[in-house]
Amino acid sequence: MRLVYLLALLTVSAGAQTNDVTKVIVTGDRVSLRAEPNLDAELLDRAMSGEEMVYFEETNGWVAVQAPENLNFWVAGEYIEEGVVQPNKLNVRSGPSRNYSVVAVVEKGDTVSTRGEFNEWLKIAPPVGSRVWISADYVDVLEPPKPEPEIHMPEPEQASVPEPEPEPKPVVAEKPESKEELPPLMLVLDKSKPQGKLDRLPGVLRRANPGLYKLVLISGEIEEPICLVRGRESQLEKLLNRTLLIEGKVYWVKDIDLPVIQPEKIHLDPIITD
Repeated sequence: MRLVYLLALLTVSAGAQTNDVTKVIVTGDRVSLRAEPNLDAELLDRAMSGEEMVYFEETNGWVAVQAPENLNFWVAGEYIEEGVVQPNKLNVRSGPSRNYSVVAVVEKGDTVSTRGEFNEWLKIAPPVGSRVWISADYVDVLEPPKPEPEIHMPEPEQASVPEPEPEPKPVVAEKPESKEELPPLMLVLDKSKPQGKLDRLPGVLRRANPGLYKLVLISGEIEEPICLVRGRESQLEKLLNRTLLIEGKVYWVKDIDLPVIQPEKIHLDPIITD
């Protein structure tokens, strides 16, 4: 379940650059985007020729696509506290009253990005999964690109993190044999936690402290670190800001709240399922 939840954040958020999604391209000018799949439904915006949108489904000559980021949607403000949804389910509407169409449903614990307020209703950015409808006559479905090949990353040439000892001592990473130099890294293993367990962790790669990188989840403008990554700088620098699934051994060290993973295999732009 953890990987499924992480995928939901990684796939659609702006920072997660997953390529393997189906899109449509608009073939007409000023094509109507509507709240429901019929000509009498509320007009929300217009799409221009050449725009690309994430495809959800097609029914009766209409295509459901991800709502453009420039649209403003609304939720009842009484059910939101500090940007967090309080009820189990909450309708997201196209306007600030219950007379407007439901365009998405958010759940308890979800966060919303507010843009304003009107008559006790909050104006928000389109949540993940918000859908609008466009006539199938004015779009072409684009085939998703083929996934890039996996990168098999060998063990880093610097010293591996050792198994815990009765009296743990600082471990200093040695310089690799190549000309590439990594800054010294002091790690003291936490004996109270399991060490060297294989795991698979997804996220977007960012720089962390010297000698380390980190995987983060991205939701709107919020980045939540998942783990630190220790590997060869020459390889990891090329993968910065990419969505990855890293397989490797996980270690816990003192004075650091996040686990440290040492990559054995890295998948680019992963598709994660149950």
